Amino acid sequence: MRKIAAVVLLAAVAASPAMSQSKLDLQNRIISGPGIQVMTDNVSPVRKSPTLATFASLLVPGMGELYAGRYDVGKYSTIAEVSLWVLYVGLDLYSNQVRDDAVNYAAINSGADVTGKSSQFFVDIGNFLNTEDYNIKKIHDGYYGLIYSKPSYQWQWKSDAERAQFRSLRIKADTYLNYGRYTLAVIFLNHLISAVDAGRLAAGVNASAATSLDNSPGTQGVYFKVAASF
Repeated sequence: MRKIAAVVLLAAVAASPAMSQSKLDLQNRIISGPGIQVMTDNVSPVRKSPTLATFASLLVPGMGELYAGRYDVGKYSTIAEVSLWVLYVGLDLYSNQVRDDAVNYAAINSGADVTGKSSQFFVDIGNFLNTEDYNIKKIHDGYYGLIYSKPSYQWQWKSDAERAQFRSLRIKADTYLNYGRYTLAVIFLNHLISAVDAGRLAAGVNASAATSLDNSPGTQGVYFKVAASF
């Protein structure tokens, strides 16, 4: 049985604003039947929502770019997000560990009751050898309301070197705590940058879709290749 292949090129839709929806419908339609195949050229990209892309990356960096079909760009935001959170958790754990070491050191070497004390109390015992020196300074400066008079707020370092060692540990703990706060700020910035980038990429996809419709070959319309075999 002899097989005949025929290719017919048809301009199915003329250029007209009223026919734009018909163009979209026809461009995305594939008709098939016994011995007949109809293939369309110049199928435009699927439109994306810039708002949805922006919101997705604002929640999880990189997801908006993934939605826009550009995770090759968005993956760097996701990698940065994971890395920054790992860094933050590590800094927070280390800060707490150093702070616990400092508090235990103070309890052993200064005789201070460290239970339920504020961060300011630990600043004070790190700056003064004992409670008496601290109170004298506050009286001299006129800050009578800051005087420690209760027995649970008394301390006495065995030496100035031990006081300095505690102060160094406390400052170290606070330093790493601040590093963690800076990391949180960078995490927020990463969300913001990824959200803006995702919205821009989604808008670019829509611009490409519009351009592909406007730049159809020849006269504007939908072109079909029809192949029939018998």
